[in-house]
Amino acid sequence: MIDVILSRSEAKIAKYIGLSRNNLSLRTKINQRCDPNQMDDEMNVEAVGAELAVAKVLNVYPDLSPRVGPLPKADLRYRGKLIDVKRNHLDEGDLLVRKLCDDVYYVLVCGSIPRFRIIGYIPGDKVDVFGAWSGLTYGPCWKVAPSKLLPIEELI
Repeated sequence: MIDVILSRSEAKIAKYIGLSRNNLSLRTKINQRCDPNQMDDEMNVEAVGAELAVAKVLNVYPDLSPRVGPLPKADLRYRGKLIDVKRNHLDEGDLLVRKLCDDVYYVLVCGSIPRFRIIGYIPGDKVDVFGAWSGLTYGPCWKVAPSKLLPIEELI
């Protein structure tokens, strides 16, 4: 596990990009199928914060441009690998993956701006081996316990 604290500037960038993504999805009527207990603004801002935390640790620059259309497969590229950052607002929450891609590495991040903890990662082709299919109230997904994830240090 790695703890990351975003600077004030990084937190402002996360807020700006998260709100821009949310506004774009509202304008284009894209349904995010998010947790109904969280507001979309908050969810998007915190998701960008988590992406920035992982990018900071991997020392890569993320693509922060909001876009219309299908979401990209991954949030980051690192040493030829596609990285999809998944944030859970719970301190030791599970990694949740709705659409499984074998060629993507999933990274679980917990916390909220400005403090995040990168819990670990799992290759996409291992999610169905170590995880379980779960029907959550806001949609079915693969669920992987933090104890089943590989240390993020092995990816670096």
